[in-house]
Amino acid sequence: MQKKVAIIGISGITAKELIRILRNHKKVSITHLLSSSKSEEELEFLKEKFNLKEIIFLSTSDINSYNKLNRNNLDLLFLCLPHKISMEFVKNLTDVIHINLLPKIVDLSADFRIKNVKLYEKFYECKHLLPQLLKKFIYGLPEINKEQKKLISCFNFIANPGCYPTTVVLGLAPIISKYQIEEIIIDAKSGYSGGGKKLVEEYESYGKNNTYPYSVAGKHRHIPEIKEQLSSLAKKEINFLFTPYVVPQYQGMITTIYLKIKKNKIHLNDLYEEYKNYYENCYFIRILPLDKLAQTKNVIRTNFCDISFAQEENSNWIKIFVAIDNLIKGAVGQAVQNMNLMFGFDEKEGLI
Repeated sequence: MQKKVAIIGISGITAKELIRILRNHKKVSITHLLSSSKSEEELEFLKEKFNLKEIIFLSTSDINSYNKLNRNNLDLLFLCLPHKISMEFVKNLTDVIHINLLPKIVDLSADFRIKNVKLYEKFYECKHLLPQLLKKFIYGLPEINKEQKKLISCFNFIANPGCYPTTVVLGLAPIISKYQIEEIIIDAKSGYSGGGKKLVEEYESYGKNNTYPYSVAGKHRHIPEIKEQLSSLAKKEINFLFTPYVVPQYQGMITTIYLKIKKNKIHLNDLYEEYKNYYENCYFIRILPLDKLAQTKNVIRTNFCDISFAQEENSNWIKIFVAIDNLIKGAVGQAVQNMNLMFGFDEKEGLI
C-alpha cells in the first residue's frame, strides 16, 4: 500500500518541484494539498497540470483543517513554507493534535535546522516559537557522516538542509576534522530560483542577465547553519568567510571552497581517495576524477552532488568545487531522499 503524504504551502517553486518528483514515486501518493492563498480556480489548474486525481485541498487558515492531518489520515507532511510560517504551522498543528499522534514531518524551512536558538533568532530576526521541539528534529543531510542515514530512519521529524549548507558541508565533511585548516573562504553561486518566486519574477523582468553578490557582510541566513554543522563535525569552532552570488541561470549551484592547510603540500591523489572512501556508500555523491571539474549542467534536475578538486603548484591552498541543483539536492530531492530513509525505502526511489 502506498504511503499518503501532504504538501503544506503549494504556492512556491519548491512545492511544484516536489509534486513533480512525487508524481513518479511508486510508493507514495499525494492525498492532501494545503495553502493559505490559492483560489479554487488556481487549485483546479494545479490539479490538472500535475494530473492529480483524488486530492483533498485544505486551507491553512482554517483551524478545522488541522484535525485532518493526523497519523490515521496521513503518513507524512512536507512543509514547503517560509521560515517562521513553518513553525507557526507546526505550533497550530500541535495545539490541535498531540505530537505523538502526528504523521512524520519533513520541514524544508530553516525553523528547525539550527539548534542554537539565539543564533536562529539573530539571523532570522524573529522569536523561535517552539524551541522545545528542536531536539525532536534531526538534520536531514544523509551523507554527512557514516551514521546519519540510520539516524534519519529512526526519527519522525526532519529538518531539511539549506542549499548552500548542503554544498559546503558535503564539500568539507571528509576532512574538516582531519587537517589543520588555517583559513576557509567560501564562494557560492546559485541560480536565481534560489531566491524564490518573488526574485524569479524580478530577475526575469530585467532580462535574466545579471550576476551579483548579496548578504556579503556575514549576514546571510545560512551562515549559522553552516557553522553549526561544520563545528559539530570538527568538534571545535569553525570560522569562515562566505560570499553568495546570484548568477544568470534558473537553477543549479556551484560552490568553491578555498582551504589554506597548515602543511606544505597536500597531494590531490590522497585527497581524492579520502573523499571516495568517505562517500563510498553514498549513491548521490560523485567524486570526480582529478582531470574533471564539477559543473552545474551535470547535476541540474538531479539529486546528485558532484565534488572535484584543484591545487596550484607549490601552494598550501586547495580548492574544492561542489555542484548541486539548488532545487533538488538543495531542497526537494533531498527531502524525498530523507522520506525514503524514514520509510525504509530504497533511498533512490523516485529520484532516478
